[in-house]
Amino acid sequence: MTNETDTFVQEVNEGLRQDRVLQFLRKYGPVMAGVAIVLVLGLVGWVVWTEQRQQTARAQSVEYYAALQLAAEGNLDGAKTEFARLREEGPRTYQVMARMEHAALLQEQGDLEAALAEFEAAAESANDPLMRDTALLRAAYIAAETQDFTALQQRLQPLAQSDSRLSFLARELLGVEAWEAGETQLARETFEALSLAFDAPEAVQQRAQLALAVLGPAPASASEAPAAPAPSEGETK
Repeated sequence: MTNETDTFVQEVNEGLRQDRVLQFLRKYGPVMAGVAIVLVLGLVGWVVWTEQRQQTARAQSVEYYAALQLAAEGNLDGAKTEFARLREEGPRTYQVMARMEHAALLQEQGDLEAALAEFEAAAESANDPLMRDTALLRAAYIAAETQDFTALQQRLQPLAQSDSRLSFLARELLGVEAWEAGETQLARETFEALSLAFDAPEAVQQRAQLALAVLGPAPASASEAPAAPAPSEGETK
C-alpha cells in the first residue's frame, strides 16, 4: 500500500511540475522566443555589417593605392582629384590618409595655405593618436614657412610637451625655428634637452649635438664675468 501511495504522490508531483512548466511556457514562451529572434537577427546583422565594412575597406584600399600610383607617375592633378574624393568616402582611417596625401600634393604644388588647412582637418578627424600627431607635425612644418615664430611656438607646444614619439621632432623644429628667429637661448636649451634625452631617436640626438657645437656655449652673465685684475703699483701712481 505504501508503494502505491508513493507512486501516486510521485505521479501527482510530476503532473504538477509539468503543469508549472506549461504555464511558464505559455506565459513567457513568446517573450523568450522574441528575445531569441532578436539575438539571432542582431548576430546576422552584425555579420553582414562587418562583411560590408571589410568589402568597403578593401575597395577603398585599392582606390587609395591607385591614387598613390598616379602621384608616383607624375600625374599630380589626377592623384589630387582622387584623394579629394576618397577623403569623403569609406572608413575613417582611409579618409584621414587620403586627406593627408591630398595635403601633401597641395604642398608639393606650392599651395601652402590650402595644405596647412588640409593637414589641420586631417588631425581633427583622426581617431588614431599617431596619425593625428603626424598631421599636426606636418602642419607645423608648413607653418614654419608661413607664420611667425610666436604662432609656430604656440602650435608646437602641445605636441612638444606630449608623450608622443613625434614630440622629439616637434622640439627639434622648435629649436631650429627659435635659432632662426634669434631666440638663441631657447634654441640652446631645446637642443641641450634633446641631446640628453635618453629616449630620443639617435638621429635627433646627433643633430642636437651638432647644433650645440655650432651655437657654442651660452655667454657668461655679468655676475659670472671674471673680476678685472687689480692695477699694478706703477699704474696707481
